[in-house]
Amino acid sequence: MSFRALALLCLSLLAFSLFVLAQSGRQTDQPQAARPRRVTEEQEGKPIKLSADLVTVVTSVTDPAGNQVNDLTQADFQVFEDNVAQDIAGFYRGGEMPLRLVFLFDTSTSIRHRFDFEQRAAAHFFRQVMRPADQAAIISVSTDPKLVVQFTSNVDELVAALAGLKPEGATALYNALIDAARYLRPAEGRHVMVVLSDGTDTTSSSSLAQALNEVQRSDAVIYGVHSTGVAPSASVQDLGGEAVLKTMSEDTGGRAFYPAIREDQKKESRELDEIYRRVAAEVRAQYVLTYYARSEARPDIFKAIRVEAKRPGLQVRARRGYFTSSGKS
Repeated sequence: MSFRALALLCLSLLAFSLFVLAQSGRQTDQPQAARPRRVTEEQEGKPIKLSADLVTVVTSVTDPAGNQVNDLTQADFQVFEDNVAQDIAGFYRGGEMPLRLVFLFDTSTSIRHRFDFEQRAAAHFFRQVMRPADQAAIISVSTDPKLVVQFTSNVDELVAALAGLKPEGATALYNALIDAARYLRPAEGRHVMVVLSDGTDTTSSSSLAQALNEVQRSDAVIYGVHSTGVAPSASVQDLGGEAVLKTMSEDTGGRAFYPAIREDQKKESRELDEIYRRVAAEVRAQYVLTYYARSEARPDIFKAIRVEAKRPGLQVRARRGYFTSSGKS
């Protein structure tokens, strides 16, 4: 077996182990209880009423070739909670619900050699994904994560903020995820995080399980983009970071991307642009499903969610669950 093949096997095992640890950690961590956001958009002229029992699930669907499928209707979906079929109460396409996006940009010194074209690619992404009703914010991820730009629809402001970032410090990725989740939670609309990082946390006071706990409570979908490129001979630390990106993305219904290291930086830059183009396309093609949870449960219990498409051959991605709460919204 080649080293790269062995490395990929290790990556898969690490991803599985991290997911198991994150799920088990959720049963013991007890952060502030909060129901998922309630949708207030109108459907067929009738506003959805706020309710402690309304669960929101952001969903992406692709065909066998990986292309976004954007012609589905409510009747094409089935939603299960703890393997029990649920009645879909609301159905929205991405364009019918504004986007609230937080971009977590790793500014630690580990990505110094790629910083310029990472900034340029991220700026191009904002110009691709943003629509007039959408808002985005930027958090720099270093020793102390910082909200660089609050929610704004001004793309020029977002691009200028990216240009002002400087590489410095260590990587408190898990702390940054918690900050982003708590910032997103009260905002109306679809919640998305784009995480540009190598996935290796070096200084957080929180764990991956605690971070994913908070992200699930905010209804956020994570798209991870590896910031330093994937080398053919990755170290154990590098593989661990790749596994973290994979876990946080798949756990929330998103995807992780691993651009390759190229000698030709122009080619590498084009490939990164293509990754962001795919993320933007998926975000614009998302579906939002809502349903009313049927049964009462003790507070802070993780309830598993599964979304299926009735049309054969389609791949559906959605978050793996939500947390119950005794509080009323």
